[in-house]
Amino acid sequence: MDRKYVLLLVIAALCGHDLKAQGFAELNINDVKATVFSNGLIGPSSPNGSGLEVPAGTGLSPMYTSGIWAGGNSSDDQLKFAAHVYGNSGERDFFPGPLTVDGSAAISAQVSTAYDQVWSVDQAEVQQHRAYFECLNDPGCDPNIEFPDGYEVPTSFLNWPAMGDVDAGQATYLAPFFDYNNDNNYDPYDGDYPCVPGDQALYAIFNDRLDVHTQSGGGSIGLEVHMMPFAYASDPALAQTVFVHYQLINRSSQTLTDFRIGHFADLDLGCGDDDVVGTDVGRNMVYVANSSDNDVSCTGRLGYGEQPPAFGMVILKGPLLDMDGMDNTTDPAIPAFNGYGYNDGIIDNECHGLSNSMYFLRQGPVETTDPSMPAHYYGNLRSMWKTGLPLTQGGNGYSTNPSAIQARFAFPGGTDPLGLGTGGVPQSAWEPQVDISSGFVDPRAVASMGPVVLETGEQISLLVAYVYARAGSGGAQGSVAALQQRVDSIRAFARSIPGMFTLGDEEQLPCAELNTSIREGRSVRNILSIFPNPVSDQLSLGTETLPSGTQLQVLDARGRSVAELVSKGTITRFSVADLPVGLYTVRVIGSSSNFAGRFMKE
Repeated sequence: MDRKYVLLLVIAALCGHDLKAQGFAELNINDVKATVFSNGLIGPSSPNGSGLEVPAGTGLSPMYTSGIWAGGNSSDDQLKFAAHVYGNSGERDFFPGPLTVDGSAAISAQVSTAYDQVWSVDQAEVQQHRAYFECLNDPGCDPNIEFPDGYEVPTSFLNWPAMGDVDAGQATYLAPFFDYNNDNNYDPYDGDYPCVPGDQALYAIFNDRLDVHTQSGGGSIGLEVHMMPFAYASDPALAQTVFVHYQLINRSSQTLTDFRIGHFADLDLGCGDDDVVGTDVGRNMVYVANSSDNDVSCTGRLGYGEQPPAFGMVILKGPLLDMDGMDNTTDPAIPAFNGYGYNDGIIDNECHGLSNSMYFLRQGPVETTDPSMPAHYYGNLRSMWKTGLPLTQGGNGYSTNPSAIQARFAFPGGTDPLGLGTGGVPQSAWEPQVDISSGFVDPRAVASMGPVVLETGEQISLLVAYVYARAGSGGAQGSVAALQQRVDSIRAFARSIPGMFTLGDEEQLPCAELNTSIREGRSVRNILSIFPNPVSDQLSLGTETLPSGTQLQVLDARGRSVAELVSKGTITRFSVADLPVGLYTVRVIGSSSNFAGRFMKE
């Protein structure tokens, strides 16, 4: 038996088998404190705490809890669903630990208890570990000189859940690691180490199969989820931002159709009673802002005061579309509008972006409040109310008028100029609004991706980010504008994380590249970054990976060439002022490398 698994069983014996036990760890870097639990829930840190504290140490928070929703229909037409919400006692759909890989998707209480923890790794420890073993294997390096106080392998490396117990039916490999001596086994004393992005990362493995779903009431899927929150402290452009990478694996023998994934957040921006939520369709973002320019304290929660911030939950990478053997071309429709991998010369690498967004309230008309049964949760992922009626354009989005215009996205403002959320018919701007004067308070939101078919054994890779911005002036709306600018930078950066957007969700992120910190430089292979996006006047193309003089082509939504230009150094600028409003693609002419990007002219 693997010695790592023996250690986990010892921990299980010490802790007992309480299914409600909840290990947690704190991501505390980059002016953010985030509490992550072993069942994948982010926050709250205490009954009166929060999921995120920004700025760190202030007691102020833009978010109470967050986590994933997932569900679809089985072959016998049964809805299978699991969800994170608030983490209240007795309300749980997810549990710590990996499942067996034989199709039964089984797990024992003992194994779950052994994995009732969240692992934490600092990039500085990785760098020191690498340096030590490289010195040991370098005849010109004396470890007694380079490491005069000796070297001790960090405890976090020894406890890293790299390998499962094959004899117990688990997968051979779980958490990603760098195999220093290429022996296909994880042993830090041989130079191996955890594979993590960022300057600090957490890791949790959880499932929806251990027990009944007391949160959503949905049937179990047999889903195993690997979750890695991480953050960078070495780049000011990423300040107060947390990334979360998810790997969802169907360990069951059932195939689910119309499978949808949601990312839920109870977005309490200081005092949650005066918040409004909105959607930025092109940026794949659901966000929260204050309804006034002064966020006062309420219900025991500190307000941000005057000039309040804005906070967003951004989908950076959604699930792959079902394979069709084609390089799907860009057209003005969801998911091509805000997805990734379209019209780039690569077969079946197209990803969903934000497919739907929905909100509900802590307090308000019963049809607009928290979901309470599986059909409610699943309906939210399809922009449906608890009554089964669709979200509709305008007002608070709830209407019994059969002529009301059905909408995919809640409160998109002016970010859907093509009307892609309203059947391709452009509508007037629908700004965020909650009728606080009528007692409608505390909006919660869920960003949805899909649908896809989830086959037995299939894996889905996701990347989301939590982004905070506080403008120096302009009130609450000034902070929304600052948030949009920051998200543009973060979206461009995310494309440069090595291995994050490689083709094939079944592959772990390549550790040989991933363990490189920002300080060591970025790999930007096969990436053409575009900003700002959407754009109205001057477009900037990040062309640092292209030889100067490379020819570029701009195509409209129908694939027609509308402009050609030549790359110039690290940034190539292009005026789009004369282009009609719409979606465009930029491609490299005559290159075997698939550099491509898209932008929205507004």
